[in-house]
Amino acid sequence: MLLDRLEGPETGHLLDKLVAHPALAGPERTLLAARLAQRRGDQDQVPALVREVLEELPGHRAALAFAAETGTPLPAKAARFVAERSEWDPTLPSAPADTAT
Repeated sequence: MLLDRLEGPETGHLLDKLVAHPALAGPERTLLAARLAQRRGDQDQVPALVREVLEELPGHRAALAFAAETGTPLPAKAARFVAERSEWDPTLPSAPADTAT
């Protein structure tokens, strides 16, 4: 993965530029920012970024998997998506539903 190749003292700044670059926009950029925040130990930022992706794309499999991996509660739409489809699609990751939404 790109993060593995560019993370380091000599090239880490390139990831910062990539995450901020206007050519990469939307949920994929937000998910990349969440993964980068996790790698850098900024755990406070991860849930908000993952939730942002799942608010826009409730069925985004990579974001669902990352939410499960990080213990990020799912927004209501994403939780419904998982609940509705998990009976016939056992490959869907699960994460706790957010009770605040």
